[in-house]
Amino acid sequence: MIKYCLKSLSVLVLIFSFLAGNSQNRKAPAYPLITHDPYFSIWSVTDDATASPTKHWTGADQSLTGFVKVDNKVYRFLGKETKAYKVLLPASEDKTFSVKYTESKPAEDWQQIGYNESGWKSGAAPFGDEAGNFKTAWRSDDLWVRREFTMLNNKEEDVYLKLNHDDNVAVYLNGTEIYNTSGWVHKYIYIPIKNASTILKAGKNVLAIHIKNTAGGRHLDFGLVKEEQTVATKNVLNAVQNNVDVKATQTIYDFTCGPVDLKVSFASPLILTDVDLMARPVSYVTFTATSKDGRARNVEVLFNTSTNLAVNTPAQEVAAKNIARVVCLY
Repeated sequence: MIKYCLKSLSVLVLIFSFLAGNSQNRKAPAYPLITHDPYFSIWSVTDDATASPTKHWTGADQSLTGFVKVDNKVYRFLGKETKAYKVLLPASEDKTFSVKYTESKPAEDWQQIGYNESGWKSGAAPFGDEAGNFKTAWRSDDLWVRREFTMLNNKEEDVYLKLNHDDNVAVYLNGTEIYNTSGWVHKYIYIPIKNASTILKAGKNVLAIHIKNTAGGRHLDFGLVKEEQTVATKNVLNAVQNNVDVKATQTIYDFTCGPVDLKVSFASPLILTDVDLMARPVSYVTFTATSKDGRARNVEVLFNTSTNLAVNTPAQEVAAKNIARVVCLY
């Protein structure tokens, strides 16, 4: 536990040094919000707190959003909604599926819809060699995979390849290469497919993948998703961010929300001399609203946390309850 906390504090010390050397700009690479330990660690990655979703230090979206209602006008002071996707062709975390595969180099037209798959094996995804993390074992250097599927509507827009791979991979949709990269990832990534409505066909389609292992582990899982167009929050204004101050255990924001000044403080009390306090998996968020002209104001704060904070992957099921709503009068 002390090791984790020291790591968190060392990151904060680095930020303090950066801020001290750039006191006129008051900018940092990222701003700590929740920094209790490496697993419970959320940051604002833009200078304007409303310009992007908040993220885990690994870069994964872990969204916190904040809104304040002042005399029937709503202002956003923190975060931005993350992208949401509708499953078109499920990856294994969405639904079990099987594909045709071979570990011997196939004929040149293996990516095409009409290719003869005789001699290929059938296996369930994901493929890999790490115990407990695959349904079909893959231990050779090369793997070729074909997945046929049917589309009723080929005019989908904003289609993404959902892919988790280790390591070098080339992906083809109906014979057209849509992705090629060297290296590996340890989570699902979403790659936009250019001209998807032209490449996809009404009826039979095929996703074909060649993946090559060069070192370390092996893994392959994939699907197709469509970005869901969220309806913009109507009549919501962005709060004016006046200042952000990073201290040893706190990040403090100052906003103007119409006739009210709002101070939001994120505190993670990692005090090395108080082991009991450090051992609590708790960070604190406090809100202070002050009327600018001294008149009484009706102020309501809505602070949302994404279910992604509680899971390893977004597809895992989450149940939420005991939501509190606080109304303050100023």
